[in-house]
Amino acid sequence: MNQYKGLLFACFLLLLFGCSSIEAAFPELESEPAEPFSPELSVMNVQLEVDMSPFLKMLENETPRSFKGGKSLCEGVSYDYDFNRSEIEFATLRNEVNYTIRGGFGLELNYCPLCVTLFGVSSCSVPRIYGSCGIDEPRRRYAMKYGTKLKLNNDYQLSSSTKLKSFKIQDPCEITFMKFDVTEKVKKEIQNELKSMAKKIDRQISEIDLKSKMDSAWSILSQPLSIDQYGFLYINPQSVSVSDLTYRHMTAFFNLNLFFAPILTTNKEAVFQSKLGQMEDHSRVDGFNIIADIQMGYDSISSLLTKHLYDTEIPLKNKTLLVKELSVVGSNDGRLIFRVAFEGFRKGTIYLTGVPQIDSANQTLDFSGLDFEIKTRSLLLKSSQWLLNNKIINEIKQKAKIDLSAKFTEAKVNLKEKLSGEIQDGIYTKTKFKDIRISKLLLTSKQITIRTNLTGNLKIIID
Repeated sequence: MNQYKGLLFACFLLLLFGCSSIEAAFPELESEPAEPFSPELSVMNVQLEVDMSPFLKMLENETPRSFKGGKSLCEGVSYDYDFNRSEIEFATLRNEVNYTIRGGFGLELNYCPLCVTLFGVSSCSVPRIYGSCGIDEPRRRYAMKYGTKLKLNNDYQLSSSTKLKSFKIQDPCEITFMKFDVTEKVKKEIQNELKSMAKKIDRQISEIDLKSKMDSAWSILSQPLSIDQYGFLYINPQSVSVSDLTYRHMTAFFNLNLFFAPILTTNKEAVFQSKLGQMEDHSRVDGFNIIADIQMGYDSISSLLTKHLYDTEIPLKNKTLLVKELSVVGSNDGRLIFRVAFEGFRKGTIYLTGVPQIDSANQTLDFSGLDFEIKTRSLLLKSSQWLLNNKIINEIKQKAKIDLSAKFTEAKVNLKEKLSGEIQDGIYTKTKFKDIRISKLLLTSKQITIRTNLTGNLKIIID
């Protein structure tokens, strides 16, 4: 009778043990957080094309249609003139904007060969001789040409060098007094005033406020850019340089080098607002080679792995386990620690460890050396050795491989959509990505950081 009781008790224990869940002890995690990657500076060359038509139209509208001047002397030639003009004709050389002004003028002048002063009053010793041209007769035609070279200084102030290149009177005033040709004299005097106008043009250009616009653009660059499904892109701008302008037809071309340390992260972080410093000296850079750190939080990786393995069946000697969760709980000594929740023949939770590694040729992320965590192995050796099966490890290892090349292809498409087309009224971008490759991988206490190299070209067109 006692034997039967003992057998029944043993069966009861077996049944109780067979139905109970398996709960492995939580493993030890990294006590000291790993040092993150030091930011590595990237440089992006942006080719800019600016349609100058709106600027030149503004210049046309703000330039007076007529102007007057003159000089009054007691002795010698005195004159008054007035000019009117037709529409300004613009043209460009490689590094200069030229504008030709044509029109007509009228000129009134008088001549005194000798002036005397009596009782503090000066007067001409003989009757003045008066003459005119373009007055009460067809106006005399003229053509003048200016050339302007523009430059953006290191303090983001726009400077220019404007020169009067030519001034021609096509219908000279053939007036001579005592064999003295006053026309050439007047022309030289007018040229001096036209040269003063060139200095005025340079002064007006220097008053154009570009710094505030650059500060505003810098502030926008410092804000995170939401990338669908991938988190937030932090550009982290550091400095900028700009080449000299060149021209073709009515389009200005220049290159901008942006120095920055980008991060793509699944977590939105506080923004450090850097200030726009003095512009760097410019050097030629082709396209861009961006060194970007992609930070993947363990929660994001867990969601991705669980999606890959959810309801995966693992057959074990006529028994079946169903994987319900594969999540990353942390790291220790350069190894990730995974929690595996399963149901089916038995229900429970176990822990595995593995080293994340990058296959640079195939651009995949997998986990080598996947094995049972030491506390889990100890538990299974005592109670459920049947779980210590290579099928579990191999199945999870195979399913946990992440094809990053496919993800990067999706990311490139997404980035291209963000960085192509009309981004603001009259501002268009053309982006071409060549390649994106993984170069390094780092485990920290809460995330995996993957360092990548992204190459391509970016062009901005401003109408």
